Amino acid sequence: MSDLISRPGPSGGNPQAQDPTTALRRALVAFEDVLTEEQKQKFLASNDKPDIASVISFVAEVDANNSSTARRCVAPRLYSFLESTQQFTAIVDTFVSSNPQIAALVWGGVKFAILSASNISSYFEKVTSMIMEIGKTCPRYQQFGQLYPGCTGLQRELCEYYATIVRLCIKIVESCRRAPVSQILSSVFNPFESEFQPLLIQLEQTIKSVRLEISLAANQALEEMRKLVEHESHNSTSFRRLALKFHEKSEKENADANEWRLLRLKRENAKLRSAVKDNLSAFDFAKPWKQALRKRVPSTAEWLQQEPVFSHWRDSPQSSILWCPGKMGAGKTIMMSNVVAHLYSSRQPDDVISYCFCSVENSESLSARSVFGTIARQLLSSQIETENIQKLRELESMTQNLDTSQVIDLLLSYLGSGKQYFLVLDGVEEFESDELKDLTSGLATLCRSQNQTFKLICAGRFELENKLFNLNKLNLTIPITGQEVDTDIDRYISTILIRCLEEEQLKLGDPGLIIKISDALRDGSNGMFLWAHLTIQDLCAQQSDNDILAALETLPRSLQDIFDRRISRIRVQQRSDNALKALKYCGILKRPLAVMAYQELLSLSPYQKSLDRGSFPNDMDQVWSDCCGLVFVDEEEGTVHYVHQSVRKYLFNTVSSHLNGFNIESIDSRLGLLCMTYLDLSDFKRQLAKVLKSSNARLQPVQFGISSISHSRSTKNRIALKLLSNHRQIQNPSSQELGRNMERILHDFMSSSQTPEQENEFHFLEYAQAHWISHTSNKATFENPDMWALFRRCLKNADVVAHKPWSENSSRSLSKAEVITQQSHFTLLFYSCIGVPGRLEKEDLIQILRDCKLKDRFLFTNEILSEIKSDNLSDYALFYAAEAGCLGSIRRSLESKADVNIVVSGCSALQAALKGAHSAVVRELRLAGADVNSHWNQESCYT
Repeated sequence: MSDLISRPGPSGGNPQAQDPTTALRRALVAFEDVLTEEQKQKFLASNDKPDIASVISFVAEVDANNSSTARRCVAPRLYSFLESTQQFTAIVDTFVSSNPQIAALVWGGVKFAILSASNISSYFEKVTSMIMEIGKTCPRYQQFGQLYPGCTGLQRELCEYYATIVRLCIKIVESCRRAPVSQILSSVFNPFESEFQPLLIQLEQTIKSVRLEISLAANQALEEMRKLVEHESHNSTSFRRLALKFHEKSEKENADANEWRLLRLKRENAKLRSAVKDNLSAFDFAKPWKQALRKRVPSTAEWLQQEPVFSHWRDSPQSSILWCPGKMGAGKTIMMSNVVAHLYSSRQPDDVISYCFCSVENSESLSARSVFGTIARQLLSSQIETENIQKLRELESMTQNLDTSQVIDLLLSYLGSGKQYFLVLDGVEEFESDELKDLTSGLATLCRSQNQTFKLICAGRFELENKLFNLNKLNLTIPITGQEVDTDIDRYISTILIRCLEEEQLKLGDPGLIIKISDALRDGSNGMFLWAHLTIQDLCAQQSDNDILAALETLPRSLQDIFDRRISRIRVQQRSDNALKALKYCGILKRPLAVMAYQELLSLSPYQKSLDRGSFPNDMDQVWSDCCGLVFVDEEEGTVHYVHQSVRKYLFNTVSSHLNGFNIESIDSRLGLLCMTYLDLSDFKRQLAKVLKSSNARLQPVQFGISSISHSRSTKNRIALKLLSNHRQIQNPSSQELGRNMERILHDFMSSSQTPEQENEFHFLEYAQAHWISHTSNKATFENPDMWALFRRCLKNADVVAHKPWSENSSRSLSKAEVITQQSHFTLLFYSCIGVPGRLEKEDLIQILRDCKLKDRFLFTNEILSEIKSDNLSDYALFYAAEAGCLGSIRRSLESKADVNIVVSGCSALQAALKGAHSAVVRELRLAGADVNSHWNQESCYT
């Protein structure tokens, strides 16, 4: 492989112009040197350039190879790192002087190291944990994709980063080669953390250099654009005569301009590809899949793929639907996550796979538009990557602000024939009825396509079947029940009990007691993994064998029994306040929050003026412990989730004295108030610096400094010990002396290990800015005078850092009317009807009357007709109410003197009601005098 490093860079003496891949080439040669001859031949034969399917296939392979020895699935730990590596290999061969083989060798080296480590189970656990941590800070294509063309500095730093990754792989391979005795001795005298620490520190330094180069590359791109615009303006007619006098200079400028144009096209190409994909869907569909897969125990959730019905569904040449119903807690989502991995692992060249895991904890996923946009993004991804720039420009324009039916039309028009398109869906039972109807209709449209073959597999509760498949012919069904599920639960219980014993979570005086525990769990699980999981947690919390035996005598009979007991335990705790607040917020938030964002949220009080860090809970681990196992912190994302969505259903749908305060509307309103309070804090005011300068209040240098670092308890404790040590040496330190000490100590702790997220001082800010509007939709906002005043301030005042979706300059931004209809935002409608400025135009009001959800229609219609005086708004209100079948809105419109024979787009209100089969509305319109003999425009009424 010497040819990888033998060629010099284009300008050997200039380090800025050297081949950016040199360090990576040398690292790959070093990797080759540690291999045996047989391994070397396989490594050098690597010629596959990976795609995202390669990532999923490989992690599935790793889990499958280790299913007999591993205690947990590691695929989710590896995914983010491998995805970033795949993104790098996709572009490295475009770098200056790059060799096309480099991409395949980097991917091959990473795979070889991971597979080597997987042969040693105890070592592999540490390796995968390390890889997961690396994956959190890996350079992502979204960060550098539009900037790397023509930027040698950024290319070089990316190659330096992956050169360090290759050296890390060398270390893994060498460690795996040690004899068992040597491995034991090494773990004692040179622990894993110490052995890899130098390379991890080097990675941290390199990622900082990559971020710096990304910033410089962005500035370079702007400067090149400025020069190109200037050059092109000088090439106008008035400058041509002058340019002839400076022919040589002009030639140089033209050459530079041509280079800038080429780079501009490459950057525009990358930008357009990202824009088209984001226009289809910006939802991170891989994250919920990884989280589901993380819960899987090896050797479980595999039986479905062995079923003849599954094979028939997968292999038949026609479009087909496979329905997998099951009860709550039976492992449906985990089953579907493994189906995704299986489809990627066994895919044929003409298979194209997509998936969408919907969840109430991420509101963005609970819409038909989001589901079909996510599917379209995945199915069209390879085509988007290969389109020329002219076609990308058309697509970017075409995909802006598409509705559900338009996304489906785009999908059908672009997908070719001769391929099989797989769709894996889960969690759709959480959809509202209107969205479920749109989803059902869209799936029917896809499955009836004559030109493409769609294979849909969907899991859900039994009662969903009639709603989801009323428009689709249901071909095949495999219930997630019976002996196969019981066998999986047996494996699950055995694996979890072994893990709890090995990790000393379950402590027994009598080892024989484990048999009684295992038998009792098998007998009581009744086909529910969740019941087994939570009951094992309860048994691990017991203090003695007698306590365990007593617990086995009174095992809960159902999930509700478990939840009742845990809420009762929380209520009697002295520290229950934060735990109860966290449980309430977790079910209402629009997306999961990270631990440090919760720390800020739990400290907030309505209308406070500044962020009081002294009110932050110091021990967030204790807060989660006080939730008695009803929530968990995702190990990769650091976000907080219910242990299962049945917890949310229990907390907010169960009538019990233990659950006082778990009211969706009141908690939603409370969150809206806290979001607005947060955004109105003085910490964010533009004049903060002037206020501080003119204030006589003493600054607190310790608190000021510590606010900008990670809120990790261990880090803060180490800083406190340093300060205490310094305090002993300096008697009565002044504020200035303490500040200088703090600055020095902080410098020691502010190492490169601080991620951008940790460096962010305000962790709740991003959520509050994005979702304050979502939490202020109900009447409580304007019924409370103080809250109403704060709402208006967030909309009108420039010094409040609240985002307004209709003011954002984005192809995916929503108009005010769209926010009102999509988020059922009565408060914004009320403000927009009475507010000046902010009043809606007539066209916006008509759009709201047309598009609002059925459950909101009467409320919205009544508000618009009460507040807005317009000649024919009531006519439109009547027509769209007839179309939707809302009898209350029909009567309200007639009260406002609506024209009962209103015609919109060639269709009368009566005809619209007949089209929708709304018999009660038809009767009401006829009683009001609607003309039954009016001319029918069938083209308008039936399209």
